[in-house]
Amino acid sequence: MPLYAAPNSVIAWGAETEKPDYDYTRGTVLRVFELQDGKSAAFTVVSSDGSVAARGAVSRQGSRYTAQVSEGALRDWALEVDGRRSPVQAEGRTLTWERS
Repeated sequence: MPLYAAPNSVIAWGAETEKPDYDYTRGTVLRVFELQDGKSAAFTVVSSDGSVAARGAVSRQGSRYTAQVSEGALRDWALEVDGRRSPVQAEGRTLTWERS
């Protein structure tokens, strides 16, 4: 099923495709859609019980993308821009990626 994503948006994509109940904060990929240079876009990762598990924003400066988690935590997470994925960030609140 196609999914429309507006420009300057981020969709948190879960790692599990076989079942709905899993740790949504592990293996998350933040898919970034047409983020304009100098802009940022917020994201929220919701846990299986509906509470907020993580919240933050992705910003872009030229070819550098920075994701900053401001609430909660993500583990084994990555960024994806135009189908290209950053290296996985095991832990931490900031992921910076220079997209070539």
